[in-house]
Amino acid sequence: MINTTGSRIREIRQSQHITITELANMVGVSKSLISQVERGEVLPSLPTLEKISIALKVPITEVFKIENTQVEEEEVVVRKENRKKIIIPNSSMIYYLLTPSLRDNMEFLVIEVPPHADREKVDTFKHEGKEYFLVLSGELNLFLEDKKYVLNEGDSGCFDSSKKHIFKNFTDKTAYFLIAATSSLF
Repeated sequence: MINTTGSRIREIRQSQHITITELANMVGVSKSLISQVERGEVLPSLPTLEKISIALKVPITEVFKIENTQVEEEEVVVRKENRKKIIIPNSSMIYYLLTPSLRDNMEFLVIEVPPHADREKVDTFKHEGKEYFLVLSGELNLFLEDKKYVLNEGDSGCFDSSKKHIFKNFTDKTAYFLIAATSSLF
């Protein structure tokens, strides 16, 4: 059987005799989040995964290890109702992982941006790689360094994600966009 990221984290944590509460305190997140991650209900952000791997004193790749080579459906297909959510602290945006895991050098996500997500506490993002995007519905503002781009349904593009960037929704309607992001973090 293939270990999910959450069950792999649980396995490593338990082998080191660390409680959920202790791991949550080391990472600086809630006990509830660690529990949800271990049950496979949410997939934490990459920075949180990195903190978990540091707390557990294992390389981040260790939490993605697969123990068998038999290909199961869940390694190939992600059913709509089984998509993992990635939660970023202080952000109301919901990130839905469209691939079975983060094992490859590409993140493929649908991002839900609620109305008036312009009040976010998150300032900007910056990471290695490139981001390719497609606005599925609604209107978004892309802030890239010191430039602002107003994006509407059907607009697409790409940019160097090592530059400070953030998508914001100033409207009264939820917006959705698709992201394919390459990264050298893996």
